[in-house]
Amino acid sequence: MRKSVCVGILVLFVGSLVFSGSIALAQQKLRVAAPPWIYKKFPLEEVMDRFEADHPGVTIERIRASKWSAPTYIAEWKTGSTSFDVFVGGSGSMLSPIIVGDWTEPLDDMLTGHMAPDKFVGGFLSAGRYQRSDGSGPYYPGIPFVGEVSIIGVNTKLMKEAGLWKGGKPVPIPSWDEGEFFDWWNKLAAVSPLGAHIQIWDREFMQYDWCGAIQAMSGTFLEEDGRGFDTSSDAAKKWGNYLQQMYNERIGVWTITDASGYSKWKTGAAGSFYAAQGHIMELVRITGDESDIAYIGWPGATEKGSIIWTHSVWMPKVCPVKELGKAFIREQVFSPHMQQWSFNNYGKLPVMKAYYGEGIEWFQGQMPTILAIANASKPIPLFKDIDKYLDVLQEYLSQAVHGRMSIEKAFNRIQEESKDLDFTDIRAL
Repeated sequence: MRKSVCVGILVLFVGSLVFSGSIALAQQKLRVAAPPWIYKKFPLEEVMDRFEADHPGVTIERIRASKWSAPTYIAEWKTGSTSFDVFVGGSGSMLSPIIVGDWTEPLDDMLTGHMAPDKFVGGFLSAGRYQRSDGSGPYYPGIPFVGEVSIIGVNTKLMKEAGLWKGGKPVPIPSWDEGEFFDWWNKLAAVSPLGAHIQIWDREFMQYDWCGAIQAMSGTFLEEDGRGFDTSSDAAKKWGNYLQQMYNERIGVWTITDASGYSKWKTGAAGSFYAAQGHIMELVRITGDESDIAYIGWPGATEKGSIIWTHSVWMPKVCPVKELGKAFIREQVFSPHMQQWSFNNYGKLPVMKAYYGEGIEWFQGQMPTILAIANASKPIPLFKDIDKYLDVLQEYLSQAVHGRMSIEKAFNRIQEESKDLDFTDIRAL
């Protein structure tokens, strides 16, 4: 009788643990890796603590990947082992080699509930959708958790002096009509000691400089056959000539390094800056007043979008604790605290639409504009020969926008020197 009672008590105890979920996660270890900038610009350690508190018995090993290249992990994965379970960080270009090699765990089953596709900022989620290597359709080998959008930041003091401020808001660039376009910019140039508009024309950001405006103008920045960026349409010719004219007339100030672009913007003497929204906010870190800047888009950007880029959270396919890893991602990486803390402290954009409202502590009045542009935006394709293509663009687009080569000649050179490149896009856009 006593033995039966003890067995019954034991069964009830184990049953209560199973019901509470404690036994399912008891005495498990989760290894979470991230580069140092993620640890700095996100409350990653804090959300790890929260996850441990919510799941007694679970411990998280915190791994700082000081320098990393995703393919360096392939050797250990081939043996069936992995040195981490969840990695927080990685842009599309960084992750493409392991995505093509099918080394990451598909995360499609996580896109439910508060993480359902319609809950995401559309442009950001699209950056995580890839073609399966076997051709069987699209999937999500990782999920974007933070985004950036290329957008125009304006200096509100200079905008007001130029008469381009009404009703407490910046007057947008009216259209792509040449007269209206340059009339707007000339007004801003007249009161901007350093120039009306700054753009960074280095190897990376030139993609966004070129493609963002054409996307807003025509709804696509690609050639009709998908072989590279648009360098043949009327929209591309217009944008190229506008860039050259802005530079020649000293409306535009083009820099060749990001450091130079940021430093010029932070002087407060430039009328506007085309960059990631977070870098535009750096002027406020100098002045201490968030009302010193506002956001606008190129004409058409709120409807047709701009260019975005993201970092994703992902898991290696050989991860031994997949359900535990997914629980951490769902509960903490995509929590309001994780996402909004980074924006409130560093200007990094949440990927969930619901997180653009309550909980945002600054730039509340700017969030509808930022959200509208980001939601309609697209990422740069991950062409198989993207690095070779960027070499060609850097050579000829840079010369053209600085007035050292005609737009027509630059287009011809780009088309000729990229004709044999592989423009297969591993994303499923």
